[in-house]
Amino acid sequence: RAHVQLMEETPTTIDDAVGLADIVLMVFVLSAVPPKRVPRFMKQIFDATKCGGKVCFRDYALYDLPMMRFKETHSVHSTCSDADGRTPRLYERGDGTLSRFFSLDTIRDIFESSGFIMEELRYATVFNDNRKTGERLKRAFVHAVFRKPQD
Repeated sequence: RAHVQLMEETPTTIDDAVGLADIVLMVFVLSAVPPKRVPRFMKQIFDATKCGGKVCFRDYALYDLPMMRFKETHSVHSTCSDADGRTPRLYERGDGTLSRFFSLDTIRDIFESSGFIMEELRYATVFNDNRKTGERLKRAFVHAVFRKPQD
């Protein structure tokens, strides 16, 4: 039996969601959160996850095809820094939404500094074949599983 709860980033903790989830799916979510809001957002995820619960994560990796296609004029300046000491690879799409590209070290730092324990962390590469043009497009994602420790 499954109970599904949609959560959005909010300025405060959602009391109804504390300890609610055995499994949290974060699929292409963190890349849209402004870097300054990530610590608060991750606290909400940590609070919503039951002790021993897991977070299944997938998001854009460094050098994914869209990152390579963004023009430098779409780069967004941030005062934060990633695990490698560089500013986040953060871009603004034409519709105003953000797109951030992560390294494994950055994801590990974000989750571990929020209290999670890493169980799995790797790059996932997928090839999309465009039949019309014959082009083979390489996509790169960060795939991870983190666990909230028992009390």
